[in-house]
Amino acid sequence: MLSPSLPLHHGIVMLDVEGYGSDERTDEHRASVHNGLNSAVRRAFSATGADWTACTYQDGGDGGLLLVPASVPKLLLLSPMLASLAAEVARHNAVSSPAATIRLRCCLHAGEVRSVEHGIVGGGVVHASRLLASEPLRAARRGSDSPVVLIVSDLFYRDVVRHDPAEEPDRYRRVDVAVKELRAPAWIRDGAAPASIDPPDLTGGSEAGRAPAAPVIRFTEVVDALLAVPSVHDEASRRFLLDVLSARIRDAVPHHPRTRFHVHALVRTCAGYEGGLVELLAAVRELEGDSEAVRRAEVVVRSWTDAQGRAGS
Repeated sequence: MLSPSLPLHHGIVMLDVEGYGSDERTDEHRASVHNGLNSAVRRAFSATGADWTACTYQDGGDGGLLLVPASVPKLLLLSPMLASLAAEVARHNAVSSPAATIRLRCCLHAGEVRSVEHGIVGGGVVHASRLLASEPLRAARRGSDSPVVLIVSDLFYRDVVRHDPAEEPDRYRRVDVAVKELRAPAWIRDGAAPASIDPPDLTGGSEAGRAPAAPVIRFTEVVDALLAVPSVHDEASRRFLLDVLSARIRDAVPHHPRTRFHVHALVRTCAGYEGGLVELLAAVRELEGDSEAVRRAEVVVRSWTDAQGRAGS
């Protein structure tokens, strides 16, 4: 519990719903999002086995702030809580109209927090709010089909993530955050992708009246398709490819020594900019010429971007 007199150390979980105030949503849609998120957070936290009543939860309408006492291991906020949160959001989305779906940005941090007369204060909460609002995380959200995209503070990464091999620390990429007064490193992971969750069968099990499902192109398939192009897979060629891209994209791509992770970061960065993937494909074709691998990559990227457009409509 928060103390009105002394600051206490807490795990900090901060959430924001993408496009909550969009004109595409009515107040009925927002009510569904609001209730769905609050339910998802509570159910996800229950997976940790910790006491919900010992936490402090502030409902922000378009997001939320969960303060978890230091007695709860911070690793539990990653697993099982984050994976459970992604699954709960996916379940909500499976039975919701497009305008009532939830796409979350999430930040994990830790720090001293204290209660005041009309709320809470703490540098850790301010730090988390800046990370949550950062452009690298917003770009990751735009480019991902995961229910949840995650940013963790450098402190949380160093103290929690990197010590647990099950968390696959190499899947996090370092970013530099500059929001208002904050200049700090942080780490982004695409999110916790739950197992595929099919919407309930409302046709009584009959195929009649059911539209055929369009094939789902995952982001990893986009990465795989581009890795199959020699000029993308080869490190020296990839450096030249980066030089061909515009500075806005080239300078934003974080480097990783492992080929797959570097290409993943390249594609993810391009996806975060309007026309970025088109620019990437044009650069690939300029270097590689016309080939089966290039044509395949173009088809996969086009299918993925079309699916993202449908999901956001």
